[in-house]
Amino acid sequence: MATAQALSFQQIQPQQFVKDVRVMQHFIYKQNCRRRAGERRSRAGKPLVFWLALGIAACSIHTPEMKFTGEKTALENQILGTYNQVKEDVWMVASVRAANPDSQITISDEKRTVLNAIQNREFNKDDVEEFMREGLVGENARGYLEIRDPQKLAADAERQRLVEKIVAEENRDRQIIMQRIIDINPSIESSDLAEVEKAFANVNRENAKPGEWIQLPGGEWVKKAKR
Repeated sequence: MATAQALSFQQIQPQQFVKDVRVMQHFIYKQNCRRRAGERRSRAGKPLVFWLALGIAACSIHTPEMKFTGEKTALENQILGTYNQVKEDVWMVASVRAANPDSQITISDEKRTVLNAIQNREFNKDDVEEFMREGLVGENARGYLEIRDPQKLAADAERQRLVEKIVAEENRDRQIIMQRIIDINPSIESSDLAEVEKAFANVNRENAKPGEWIQLPGGEWVKKAKR
């Protein structure tokens, strides 16, 4: 597999810039929210062009990890294998795009949708991790993010909108990925969606850090203990 290289701002072609302009808009929205909330991060002083270029490059070549620990069920094995297949497709497209920005890549609408979902998850990853760390959101038993402390957000309407927006996007993207796994795996039926969600929830609980909110299969919410 070719080594993916980071794109410079000058390498971004007009068509790609138009396609990815949402990255810049989303970045501005998040930065305004953080600034008004009084947060001061080192990256806030970087030029917008720098972060636009870095954001597009990062979103183009990274995919989230999915790991099952311990003994896996037959369904989990199928899900993991199919997820890795989806991930390889994303890597192939991203590697070609990064190595040759002028290349015209023809992919199906379905594959493009899941590619965009994985890219968007990577772009939102820092926010999701921050919200998890602050206890604002948690991983529920269905494989999705859930807001845990609405009262903590009530005092800051703009931050509340940001959290709700990121949670909605993350859950939409997760659902797209799960549906793609079902669509391309003949041994998994649409009726298995609930089981696929549970398998993802298991992964999310395993990947959560100590002190973060997770929902157990029985429905109880707990803060993950240190191992």
